[in-house]
Amino acid sequence: MKKLGFVLAIAISAAACSRDDAFEMPAGGSEVTVQKKDGVTVEGRLVEVQANQVIVENRAGVKTAVPRAQIADVRKMTTPAATGDAATAKAAMAEAPEATAGNKEAAVPTPGDPAPAAPARADKSAPAAAERAADPEPAFREVTLPEGTVLPLTLRTSVGSATSNVEDQVRATLRSAVSINGVEALPEGTAVVGHVTDAQRSAKVKGRATVAFRFTRLDLPGEGGMTNIRTGTETRTAEGTKKQDAAKIGGGAVGGAIIGGILGGGDGAAKGAAIGGAGGTGVVLATRGREIALAAGTPLSVKLTQPLTLRVRLR
Repeated sequence: MKKLGFVLAIAISAAACSRDDAFEMPAGGSEVTVQKKDGVTVEGRLVEVQANQVIVENRAGVKTAVPRAQIADVRKMTTPAATGDAATAKAAMAEAPEATAGNKEAAVPTPGDPAPAAPARADKSAPAAAERAADPEPAFREVTLPEGTVLPLTLRTSVGSATSNVEDQVRATLRSAVSINGVEALPEGTAVVGHVTDAQRSAKVKGRATVAFRFTRLDLPGEGGMTNIRTGTETRTAEGTKKQDAAKIGGGAVGGAIIGGILGGGDGAAKGAAIGGAGGTGVVLATRGREIALAAGTPLSVKLTQPLTLRVRLR
């Protein structure tokens, strides 16, 4: 029974080892390239290695957690020194045949000597195929736009305090591409979709017109599909009309005074001023203030309120 238990323990240990990662995990703090099974690569410094995931920090300081189940390979980035050693080794291999050719002498076989064996042919295709398999060229990579990134937009739908309602759709496109670390994350013309969050018409007595909206989705070009985003709210408020209202009331009073003076002298002018001022006030109370409207084609800029990670095709 003891022997049987020992054999079972060895079998269980071997099965556990076979389930371990087929790749060797570099030490923490190393600059690595993580190759995911879907073709995406994540590059940066290996800051943490956990049982179920690894965490990589890129040059922008953004950390990306990659589950171990999605990892195809993890490679430590090649240093310049290693590259120099490889070049030295290749140069030494190139000089070796010349040295052999300069020192070789014509061999004269004797009747009793066996025939020399034919030199083995090196299979040049095998190393090249192995190198391609070990270092596949990924089709995509992940980039992260940090919080606060500005999106320069052009409105494609009009919005206004008098014409829009809450939850109405708002569409816009990028006026120019958005890049990070020299990589184009969002090309010019990318569609952005959002909705109206507030729309208030101007009041007759007080209260200025307001319209507000924000964007929640990106319609990526090609086969990228839709992805969720969060931006700050864009709010526009109409200008006040206090000066114009005062002019209307004052103008009515002056006009009434002139007419009253013509008809009834000094008392008539005073009465006419009062009547004219009241008329001007009535006009102000019956008239709404200015509305706010943004036409299609209006340029504006919004900021991301949370980081946005995208898959970018390598060129």
